[in-house]
Amino acid sequence: MSQPLSQFEKPSAEGYEGSRKLFLVPNYVLPPGVPEEGEALMERYWSEVRDAVANLERSLGKVSRIYHEMVYVEGDEALEMLESFNPQGSVFIQAMRSGSATLEALEDRETVEEHVDWQRVLSIGLVSHNATTTAIEGFNNTLQQRFEKIAERVDQTLQDGESAVLFIREDHRVQFASDIQVFYVAPPALESLKQWMDYQIQEQNAAMQAQQQPPEM
Repeated sequence: MSQPLSQFEKPSAEGYEGSRKLFLVPNYVLPPGVPEEGEALMERYWSEVRDAVANLERSLGKVSRIYHEMVYVEGDEALEMLESFNPQGSVFIQAMRSGSATLEALEDRETVEEHVDWQRVLSIGLVSHNATTTAIEGFNNTLQQRFEKIAERVDQTLQDGESAVLFIREDHRVQFASDIQVFYVAPPALESLKQWMDYQIQEQNAAMQAQQQPPEM
């Protein structure tokens, strides 16, 4: 069962005592060198995420476990990974870990590395149809394997009565165990951030199309 939290309301603890709770936070990462507007939106997003998770903790219990996509190690090593590919979110995650929460190994290293390799292959732009098809199949297969592993690890490690937080891409297809209560964290800044990112992509595509057009005679 998934419950969206578009504002910072506190859900009633009634009916959730003894159950497994998972606070699902959409994971967005901006590359270095983005405009100041993007940086400000990202800071606002993570600030509102902190508020939303704090409200959930007050109602449903302190977070005991932290899960983050792409992380296949634990503890300090996991935090070093997060600082490299999610610097904005890692500050909040470190603060949670400084309390009582454990940063868990969520995924399988070999599968993650193979998935990243297929992603790199696709990013260079392939000429052959067969090679492109193979790369797309490899990418999709490893992505599905990752989703299945995430569901398995959460089910294995999240205990009865515990609350946990999962940072994962918004378009994930993870099927959680039926007895896990999922609370989708969607603070107001999320929509603003998504709109800004969509606009940046549109601008980049328009610039690329302009460059590809032949000069006027």
